[in-house]
Amino acid sequence: MKNLLLLIILLKGSYLWSQATITIGSGSSTNTNTEYPAPYGNWYFGAKHQMLILASELSAQGMTAGDISSLAFNVAAVEGTPLVDLTIKIKNTTTTIVPPTFETGLTAVYGPQTYTEINGWNTHVFSSPFYWDGTSNILIETCFNNTSFTGNAQTYMSSTSFESTSVLFQDASGVCSSGNTFDTFFERPNMRLEWQAPNAPPLCDFSVSSTNTCSGDIQF
Repeated sequence: MKNLLLLIILLKGSYLWSQATITIGSGSSTNTNTEYPAPYGNWYFGAKHQMLILASELSAQGMTAGDISSLAFNVAAVEGTPLVDLTIKIKNTTTTIVPPTFETGLTAVYGPQTYTEINGWNTHVFSSPFYWDGTSNILIETCFNNTSFTGNAQTYMSSTSFESTSVLFQDASGVCSSGNTFDTFFERPNMRLEWQAPNAPPLCDFSVSSTNTCSGDIQF
């Protein structure tokens, strides 16, 4: 009985072990408090970002098709301004560079809610997981819209070989509903994704001393 319980625990554990933290980007450069990209950037009233991650980048980190349950950005220096109606949206896409106008049809996974950044990794847990199909690139959108400006939190980012980030920043309302970008960049904030492969029947990997016994004692 003890051996059977141990086997059940190990099999259940295989589901937990399938969840992983995937880091995209390892650069150590940052924006200043007046520069973009800046997902927590209040140098203008509002800021909308769309950031492209290629399928090859995700696969290189060991990802396969599965659920993404959170997104995090790494802050080097806080500004400390509450960002009003911060939202995060995602979509699978065939786009290989960020387009000159914002893509539509993204799925909302976080917010809107007021958020104030902290030093280090800022993790945003999704209201429902986003399914990555394992082959598409993914486009991540963040946006907020305040009614005044202060400065940008400084976020760690990496250079990319393709235009990976598009940004709109304006001293205006309606930033998050706008389809027009202001600028595109070959820099992208470093990101962490919590990912879990789809549930599948666990695979048993053990041997047994006997399949027939009169004493009831079997060694796994």
